[in-house]
Amino acid sequence: MSGLFDNIHPGLGRDDAIEILAKDFAELENQCDYYMAVSQLINFPCQESSEALIFFLQKDSDDNPVRLAQRKAVEVLARLKVDHAQLTIAQFLNSSDVYMVENVAWALAELNCQDDESKQLMIQLLDDPNQNQRVLIQSLSKLFVLEAVPTVLSLLKSDRTPVRGAAIAAIARLSGDRSCLDQLSDFLFCANQMDRQSAVQDVIDAGANDLIPSVLKAPVSPVFRLRAVRSLWEPLGESHDIERTLSVVDQLLYDDPRNIVVLHQYEEPMPIELLVEGLFHPDFSRCYLAMQSLLVVDPVELWPHLERSWLSRAHNDYGAHYFMMNLFGLIHQWDSKKLDIIYEILLQAISDQRPQFKKSVPVAFLSYAKLFPDDCDSLIGSWLSHSQTPFWQCRYAALMVSQDNQSFSQTKQYRDSLNLLAKHDPDCFVRAKAQAVLLNA
Repeated sequence: MSGLFDNIHPGLGRDDAIEILAKDFAELENQCDYYMAVSQLINFPCQESSEALIFFLQKDSDDNPVRLAQRKAVEVLARLKVDHAQLTIAQFLNSSDVYMVENVAWALAELNCQDDESKQLMIQLLDDPNQNQRVLIQSLSKLFVLEAVPTVLSLLKSDRTPVRGAAIAAIARLSGDRSCLDQLSDFLFCANQMDRQSAVQDVIDAGANDLIPSVLKAPVSPVFRLRAVRSLWEPLGESHDIERTLSVVDQLLYDDPRNIVVLHQYEEPMPIELLVEGLFHPDFSRCYLAMQSLLVVDPVELWPHLERSWLSRAHNDYGAHYFMMNLFGLIHQWDSKKLDIIYEILLQAISDQRPQFKKSVPVAFLSYAKLFPDDCDSLIGSWLSHSQTPFWQCRYAALMVSQDNQSFSQTKQYRDSLNLLAKHDPDCFVRAKAQAVLLNA
């Protein structure tokens, strides 16, 4: 498992990180050095790194920087799949730090812990409302601990929606009882965004394929909706309706806000300035509501507010940035002067390397292809290449553009790339999409 922000200290080598972890707390130059060193070792999967992290977990200290770094060490060991660290990690199930217990439960599930004592302790911890019962349920479910079913059943009455959702998913997985799955569909449209996001994961954990239509309409980040589709449909492979799958992936990447069920409404017509401000809201229901409203605004009146927002904030706000890239392509009535500016903005977004802006890149390309279809030639070539474009959504977006513009898919240069993707791309959705493009070319 790789993360976008794993290598945030590129100047810190393995040996230097290990040396930091061996120091006493009083010897540190900065209190965050332990955490920095632990985090960096994810980039050095080897025995030396593993042993240094296990040794660090055995450091007895009440100093907060040490405890924070030990929490991170548990996570890193799990991500590095260090199986022999299980018992060392499991000792922290008795920690008074509920956040450490949460990390430990997650880590033991990642490491497929089969230690009966650890599993029984996690079941006991479920009775403590101060613990993260949701993570404990998920971990016990992932480890397929059937003994946990009676305790998990009692949490179906929890007053916390994410705990109930996790319990519903766990019962479906552990006992086969799927009678409560319809509640997950309701949770996808809860007032609280965190509850909605949790519900998407619960749908995945329950293997509730029949709830995908509800997920597609849920007002959450497209990242969550796409994760559900991948998690539930990818394992089915050729046994699933590939044409339906590709249609849904297309829909998710285009992300038309009019397909989303929003949970809020404006009581009266809103000034354009406030609608644009809605793109910055942390709740995606409000963002999609703002998008729906902006689509019916006269582009001439809209542009000054969009441009002002872009220059002042949106260019550096990854949420509003995503929605603005999408909005540009959903409006086709821009005049030539505005299009010149949008052209430059979209090109800049397409080449943006900032990790937090990653989801903007394919949607910016799709908007670019809608507004400037004759200018895509130079980009298509590099985007139809796994080596040049590792992010699968970008390759998939390029295939969508190729499919919409037959001149691309019929060109020999691109047909060679399409054949390569169709046969050898590491992503199953990209392979399937390339095959569909070739079939229809």
